[in-house]
Amino acid sequence: MNYLAHLHIAQLTNTSPAGNLLGDFSVDVNSLDSDLYIGWQLHQQVDVMVDKHPASLAFRALPRSGRRRFAGIIQDILMDYWLVQNWQKFGSLSLTDFCEQVVIDLSRDKGRCPVRLANMITSLEHHNWLAGLGTYSGVEKAIFSIMKRWRYGHYLQDFVDELPEVILQAEQPFLSLYPDLLSYVKELQDKKAEANAPRQTGL
Repeated sequence: MNYLAHLHIAQLTNTSPAGNLLGDFSVDVNSLDSDLYIGWQLHQQVDVMVDKHPASLAFRALPRSGRRRFAGIIQDILMDYWLVQNWQKFGSLSLTDFCEQVVIDLSRDKGRCPVRLANMITSLEHHNWLAGLGTYSGVEKAIFSIMKRWRYGHYLQDFVDELPEVILQAEQPFLSLYPDLLSYVKELQDKKAEANAPRQTGL
C-alpha cells in the first residue's frame, strides 16, 4: 500500500496519520512518541499482510519485461490509484473532504516527523496531490520520484513503458486484496481493544 491507503487506514483505526506514513521513511523507532509508534507499527503489519496476500503474489508473478522483484513497488503505487477509482466503496467521507482533513492532521504533527516526511507534508499543504494519485499522470510522477532517488530506480523504466497495461493488471488484485486488508485491520483493532479491556474479577 502507498500513501493514500495508509492514511485511509489511519482514519478507520483512529491512529496517527503521520505515524501510519512513517513506515516508508527512515526513522529511529525508539525515539517515537507513543501515538506515532502505534501508527508506525500498524504500517508494518499492513505491509506484511499485503506482501503475503495471494493477490499480491499473483500480481508479482505476472510475466512482464520489468524485473519481477520490483513489481511490489509498482503495486503499492497502483493500489492508491485503484483506491481513488473505488473510493465510494470504502471512504466514509468524500475523497475531497478526506484529503483536506488528512492534510490538516498531518500538519499538526509535521514538527515531529523526519525531514523527508515533513517536506512531503509541506508539499501537500501547498498543493494537495493525494487525489492525483488516482490519475495516470499521478502514477507516472510517483514512479519517476522513486526512480530519481533510488539507486536501482532505472529498473522501473520497463513498468513505465507498459504502464497502461500494468495499471489494468493491478485492478483485480486491488479489488481482492483491499477488503481483506480492511477486515484484517479491524481484527487487529478488535484484538487490541479486547486485550486492553478491564477484566472482571469474581466477588
